[in-house]
Amino acid sequence: MDLPSLPDPSASQLHLPPPKQRFAKIRVWLRTRTGRIVVPSAALLLGILLGVLAILLYALAISADRPFIVTSPPPSTGNIVVQTDSTYLTHLVEQNLRTSGMPGDISDVRVNLVSGAQMTITGNDRFSLLGIGVTRQFTLVVQPYVSSCSLQMHVIRADVSNIPVTGFAQTFESSIDAQLRTTTPLPQGFTYCVTGVRTEPDGLFITYSATPLGS
Repeated sequence: MDLPSLPDPSASQLHLPPPKQRFAKIRVWLRTRTGRIVVPSAALLLGILLGVLAILLYALAISADRPFIVTSPPPSTGNIVVQTDSTYLTHLVEQNLRTSGMPGDISDVRVNLVSGAQMTITGNDRFSLLGIGVTRQFTLVVQPYVSSCSLQMHVIRADVSNIPVTGFAQTFESSIDAQLRTTTPLPQGFTYCVTGVRTEPDGLFITYSATPLGS
């Protein structure tokens, strides 16, 4: 009994076009109208997907709002009270945002103050993906507080395009806290201690105590 013969695999492979011909067909298709539409559309879709992925990776961790730091109320009287307005705070915040790890170009930074101990920072972060400009709005809610005789800043909430992010919060806090510790707008010859801080719509008010050196 004769068994049916099986096709020879090597024989079928002989009918495949050479690699050069296959690549030539692809190049010809890329020059067609369909290819000129499909390839840029796929690249645009890939850019959008990469943009979403970049935001998710940049967020690092999605979490709820960070809690307020419990502080004692500022004293009703003090040796010195210093007021800083929103213009000064905007420049200070913008400098530290640029070194906090946020990608792209920071612009349109604004600081809004409310009565109590809170300020809201908004701005735009513009960067490029595959040659396409992307702009994302960011928002930070910051609480000023006093620690070890120094003014400090605590990021309560941070989001980019309404996506909560915490990746750069600690870096931003460390950067601006270090600058606040080395910035002394008061005369030399005294040891200063920050004893209280509060925010009002017209500015940030910092209360200092002053002790003469050598006393």
